[in-house]
Formats: sequence, structure tokens, C-alpha cells
Amino acid sequence: MKVPDTQENLMKCICGSCPSHNQCMKDKMQGLFCAREKSDCEIEKKGCICGQCPLFSEYGLENLYYCINGAEE
Repeated sequence: MKVPDTQENLMKCICGSCPSHNQCMKDKMQGLFCAREKSDCEIEKKGCICGQCPLFSEYGLENLYYCINGAEE
């Protein structure tokens, strides 16, 4: 199920705590990748915590690394 890009969901988002979330993404205030498009920053895979996010179970998500792959449809 597509995750709505809402303020409520942004407040639940844990992207900023991800080991792969880097300074470029912080500087651009990027997050909520499961609802938005992928990051335009270069990303080194250092681990993924998408599966631990409350939005992951709430919306029945199945993928990981939304920052690299973009939103789940």
C-alpha cells in the first residue's frame, strides 16, 4: 500500500536514525523515502532499518532501502 506523504507519517519516520542516512540527506532534510522519491544523494549501504519503522508494518511494506529505490507503490 502506498504510504501517504503527510505530517503525521513524517513524525513517525525513522529515516534520520538509519546508518545509511548521510550528511547529504541531512543537509537536504530528506526522509520519509517510503512515501517520497529516492534520495538524489550518493548513498553507501551501511544497513537498513526500514523494517523497524512503524510505517513499515502499518502500511504492509515489503521492500527495504527506500532511500535508494524510492517509494513502494
